[in-house]
Amino acid sequence: MRSTLNVGVIGLGLMGARHALALDKVPLVNLKSICDANEERLQAYSEKLKVKGYKDYKEMLDDEELDAVSICLPDNMHLDVVKTAVDKKKHILVEKPIASELNEGKQIYELVKDYDKVFTVGHIVRFDPRFSEVKRRISEGQLGDIIYLYCRRNSPITGPKHYKGFTDLSMHVMIHDIDIVNWFFNSNPVKVYAKSRSALLKEYNMTDCIFALIEYENGAIACLEACWVLPENLPGSIDDKVEVVGTKGVAYIDSCDKGVNFIAAGKVDYPDSRHWPDVNGEIGGALYEELTSFVNCVIKGRKPVVSAYDAVKALEIVDAIERSRKGGCEIRL
Repeated sequence: MRSTLNVGVIGLGLMGARHALALDKVPLVNLKSICDANEERLQAYSEKLKVKGYKDYKEMLDDEELDAVSICLPDNMHLDVVKTAVDKKKHILVEKPIASELNEGKQIYELVKDYDKVFTVGHIVRFDPRFSEVKRRISEGQLGDIIYLYCRRNSPITGPKHYKGFTDLSMHVMIHDIDIVNWFFNSNPVKVYAKSRSALLKEYNMTDCIFALIEYENGAIACLEACWVLPENLPGSIDDKVEVVGTKGVAYIDSCDKGVNFIAAGKVDYPDSRHWPDVNGEIGGALYEELTSFVNCVIKGRKPVVSAYDAVKALEIVDAIERSRKGGCEIRL
C-alpha cells in the first residue's frame, strides 16, 4: 500500500478549483500539479497552491510520478482525457456526469470496466451523510419495499446564466437525483416519461423545469422535479427535498434547511453547510468526503462508492428523459 498519493487536477473552473483546494488539505495527498487552458487562472492557482501548472493535460499526464487525477473539464471533453489517463495508468476521478452523451459514457465504461486502477465519478450527493443514512436503512430493510420516491432539486437562475447553453437541466441538475434513486432502489428502470417548459431560458435553448416519472423493475416509482429559474436573491443556493415511502416506513430529507441562517444587511442568507462549506478556512462537506473516499480507494484498495456502470445508468435515464420530453411520449428502457 502507498502511504501518500501524488494527485493532479485537470480543469480549474468552479468545481475544479474546489477540487484542487480540497485535495490540498486531504491527508496522505500531495497535490502535485494542476492544469487549465486559461493561463491567468492557471498562474493564480499555481501560485496560491504552490504546485506546478500545465496548459496541456497530455503533458501533465506524462509525469510518471503522478498517481491519480481528478478530471473537472467540461462534460464533452471527458472521453478524450479519460482515454489518455487510462493509457498513462492513472487512478481517475471524473466529475459528474461521466460524459455529455450516452454513447461517450458507454465508451468510457468499456475503457475502464476491466481497468486495474481506481475509476470513479463524482456524484457528490452520495457523500452527503443524510442520503447515505437513508441508503443504509433501505438496505437493512427498515423501510420495507419501496413504494415510491419523490424528490425535488430547485435552484436560482444564476446557474444556467453561467452555463448559457453549454449544458441543460437534466444533465447538470436532475442527474444528481437520478443517481440517488438508482442507488436507493437497486433496481433497473423500465419506463420514463417527462414534461418540461422553457420560458425564461428560451433564448439560450435551455429548459426551465422538468417533471419526470420513472418506473423500476421492482414496481417502485420515482417522481422527480427540477427547476433552475428561481430568483437570484433566493436565500440559499438550492431548495431540495426527498420523500421515500416504503411498506414499513417513511424517510424524509429536507436539505433546504441548512442548519444555520443569517438575517443581516437587508437580506436572508442560508449558507452552504453540505456540499463544500468553509470549515475553519478549509473546504469540508460532501466534496471533501468524496475526495477522501477516492484517495482511500487508491491507498487501501477499496471499491469506489460510484462505479462507471452506476454513472452510465444515470446517463441512460437522462437520455430517456430528453427523448421523452422532446417527443412527448413514454420511453421504454
